[in-house]
Amino acid sequence: MNVSDIQQDRMTPLAGVAYALPVIPVLILMSTNNVLSGLYATHYGLALTSISMVMLIAGLFDAVTDPTIGYLSDRYHARTGSRRPFVVAGAVLLMPCAWFLLNPGQGVTVVYFLVWYLLFYLAMTLFQIPHLTWGGEITPVSEQKNRVYAYRNYAAYMGMIIFTLIPILPFYEGTKITPEAMRYLVIVAALLLLPTLAIMLCHAPVGAHRRDKTSEPENPFRALMAMLHNKQAMWNVGAILLHSLAAAFYLGLAFMVLESFLGLGQYYVYLVLFHLVVATLAIKPSVWIIGRIGKIKSSILAYAVSIAASALLMVALLNNVYSLALFFVYYGVWAITSALVNVALFSLLSDISDYGTLKSGVDRSASYFSIWSLSNKTCMALGIAASIAIASWFGFDPKVNTQLPQVYWGLALCMSILPIVFNLIAIFCLSKISITSRRHDVIRRRLDALAARASQTRADASSSNTAPKKNDPALRSLRLQTVHDK
Repeated sequence: MNVSDIQQDRMTPLAGVAYALPVIPVLILMSTNNVLSGLYATHYGLALTSISMVMLIAGLFDAVTDPTIGYLSDRYHARTGSRRPFVVAGAVLLMPCAWFLLNPGQGVTVVYFLVWYLLFYLAMTLFQIPHLTWGGEITPVSEQKNRVYAYRNYAAYMGMIIFTLIPILPFYEGTKITPEAMRYLVIVAALLLLPTLAIMLCHAPVGAHRRDKTSEPENPFRALMAMLHNKQAMWNVGAILLHSLAAAFYLGLAFMVLESFLGLGQYYVYLVLFHLVVATLAIKPSVWIIGRIGKIKSSILAYAVSIAASALLMVALLNNVYSLALFFVYYGVWAITSALVNVALFSLLSDISDYGTLKSGVDRSASYFSIWSLSNKTCMALGIAASIAIASWFGFDPKVNTQLPQVYWGLALCMSILPIVFNLIAIFCLSKISITSRRHDVIRRRLDALAARASQTRADASSSNTAPKKNDPALRSLRLQTVHDK
């Protein structure tokens, strides 16, 4: 039985579920980012410009922490074959950070918000990057990676559904997101964390572990340069960056617009809940679509449908009798495209990181996911900050009931027009990626051959009590082959 067969046998439903379960409590807390700016503006009195500045600083902070955690996770994995300590540490540290961020008490200052916001997302990164990378290592088979990330998607939507349900439970008055609801969210997440981590540690396989095939010392600069020379990864990062930016421009204003501009704030939790239920139901069909037309084409299809949905918001923002219905349509379409992208995106990124491993001889999978995380969080932070700043420049003020006429155009620009432009450019980036499932199968077989050859070389060297040749021609020729060879 070869390496691929062993790893393929590990991909069982129990393994997938166990791997995904800790995402539930983590996403309960991560979902608060969608309303955090609105909460600190409306309930704690921070100015929109101050909130925008905090988001900008957070984006710069992530530029350091994300690549660092990715690099350290890869180096630890190269030595031990595991990423579990990073995942557990990030999840555990997230709880106290979430409590202080989401329950600040009275007299909140910008410094308080900044400090706990940065610590919260540092803990989130410590969990997120190694956990996402680990999912691509449970099985080396491209199609089965879709299943792994589908399980993770189910867990993520379950966490977000719990986040949405808290304000409408019987013991809680009202249906709006308030500081009281935030306290319940942290408690529920903390209660779910330990049992889900225990199940993960007991039943989720460690995953594939191929030793680095190059004897050259690894360092952060060398890792960064190698990733920058992987054009497939860069096109993928570009698509992710632009799509995240489009989502950020909408999310930065959605809660405040429904609350203050349209007077529909009481429906926000129902819109989000509808979105999450539809997205959860769409995961299984999404896996089928990806299996039929591939990850790249599926992502392009999702981005194209997102463009059509964004156009609906131009009408919904007119505040007429159809506004609420159009928002429900938008959230439904957004749910379907999100389910499709969230499975295809991570699976494709794992395939591209395997391509990078073949080209360089060094496994930098977590570093590739750190680039995704950095791009996503930076664009979310910058996009939210920019959308708030632009809306404010047009005169939007969430603390007043009557808005100026020009506010509509500022909101339409941020929530509809700019997201359409960003997604169009993202489609172009996706069209430049060529790592298909068939091509990844070639990559996987060559990586397995390299691993088997390296293992045999070490065994022969051990039995003969002689050191292996530093520049074995066979190993070097295998490593330098590219996926373009037939």
